[in-house]
Amino acid sequence: MKSTFLIALLLVLSFACMGYAQPVLGTIEIPNSGAAEAQDAFLEGVGLIHSFMWDDAIEAFQEAQKIDPDFYLAYWGEAVSHYEGHHFSATSTDLSAGRAVLKKVGTTKKERLEKAPTERERGYMEAVELLFGAGSPEERSLAYSDAMGRLWEAYPEDHEAATLYALALMRTNVRGEDSIRDDMKAGSIAQLVFRANPDHPGAAHYVIHAYDDPVHAPIALYAAHKYSEIAPSAVHALHMPAHIFVQHGMWDHVVERNTESYDASVARAKRKGLSPTKHSWHALYWLQYAYLQQGQYAKAQEQIEKLRVISKRDDATSRQANTLMRMESLQVVESENWKVNDIDTVLEQVRGTGKIDERAAAAVLLANGMSAARSGDLANAKKCASGLEDLTAKMEEDAPGREQINISWKEVEAVIAEAEGRKSDALAHMKEAVALAETLVPPSGPPGESATDTPVKPPHELYGEMLLAQGMEEKALEQFEISLLRTPNRARSLLGGARAAVANGENELARELYEVLAHLAGAGPNLPGHDEAQQFVTSSEDR
Repeated sequence: MKSTFLIALLLVLSFACMGYAQPVLGTIEIPNSGAAEAQDAFLEGVGLIHSFMWDDAIEAFQEAQKIDPDFYLAYWGEAVSHYEGHHFSATSTDLSAGRAVLKKVGTTKKERLEKAPTERERGYMEAVELLFGAGSPEERSLAYSDAMGRLWEAYPEDHEAATLYALALMRTNVRGEDSIRDDMKAGSIAQLVFRANPDHPGAAHYVIHAYDDPVHAPIALYAAHKYSEIAPSAVHALHMPAHIFVQHGMWDHVVERNTESYDASVARAKRKGLSPTKHSWHALYWLQYAYLQQGQYAKAQEQIEKLRVISKRDDATSRQANTLMRMESLQVVESENWKVNDIDTVLEQVRGTGKIDERAAAAVLLANGMSAARSGDLANAKKCASGLEDLTAKMEEDAPGREQINISWKEVEAVIAEAEGRKSDALAHMKEAVALAETLVPPSGPPGESATDTPVKPPHELYGEMLLAQGMEEKALEQFEISLLRTPNRARSLLGGARAAVANGENELARELYEVLAHLAGAGPNLPGHDEAQQFVTSSEDR
């Protein structure tokens, strides 16, 4: 092993006639005992970990190992690259792959730890040994987090130990009410590093994830603006600021970031000779949602068509097919272009042994149920409600996404009751739906994307629309205000809130809401109430 030294590297991007060179991934300092010749590849791998580019990180660490087969932390880095995600998931760790990497260092834990060239490097390996050791996913995630905490305590100047500890803290909980305390702690640690090194990719990234909710999002706004500048070569780093921009309803910024992220994913796939299934369909989903909020329905549909082409490939995954179903459902609900598709096919999958994801099936049934009820096709609407009831019943009480599906069922029952003139029943169903929604955290992206989200039609918004239709302006306004707190600057909540405020005699509040709608950046031809908002603002200025 080589003697320990400190490397500080700013990986530099250059696109010249020769083509792609070293990527820009931020400035990282990490003591290690690897050969000088292997440092570029190793630090690239660490930068890629911080930007969740797992496959690319593995390649970089393997390159460092080729250059220096005794590079201890290069094996640590490759192993850690098999631990994905930002909050707890039982499936986020590839145990067999991680353990296989560790066996390249030695056949036993004792042998591997004895090879550590320094105490600090031993600390990194001890943590990853716990991550890929014995125990349940929850136990291993907690043990890893505790070990990274001890490492940071021992080496408080080590920014990698600090940031990876911040990430590990978040990974001990599913995103939600129970994660807030650890999220806040993780965010504060990441901010310490960010202040000391404003070019650290992990610090900016984990600040965003820690404060990814409408209450705390303002804390992360600076990090969101900076992160894509810090690591412009990472597809995920280009997308990630959109998490905070969504929480502010900054739809033009969401469009910009996800357009760049998707384009970068296409360029990456081309450069590495990968299938189009490696294009960032995640960015397409976010792009569609932002375009829908801007009233750019045609552009939103274009994102669906891009994913449709990808999902038809032989090497497409079920996740891509399920995301396509959610996107199609979102398009119908947001545009209110009501249409009923092949419900029976989805019901066969729901009630049979099909492989459609339960939440994707629920999104389809919700969109079709709303479409059928709003079109007067109550027979098909009731089919959808029945399917959602069956979905809810077949899932375990604590199954991820069950609440989302349950809310979808109540929403469809509500629109059916409304169509049948059972107004009090409609409101009763929606009261149950919003009560369930308030047990969930606000979405961090397009509604319904995550298992911890509410459905593609936010229930507070739908409840507000129903209350307003029944002349209950004050109660409607309350629901729209809650909807806008949970999902800022949603077009239909802005419009509903403004109308409810006018009906309730609150003209100043109506003006504020109409003002946002009237001056929405990137407003398109289908923005709900845009002309109405402009006329209200203009007329109020003339008074």
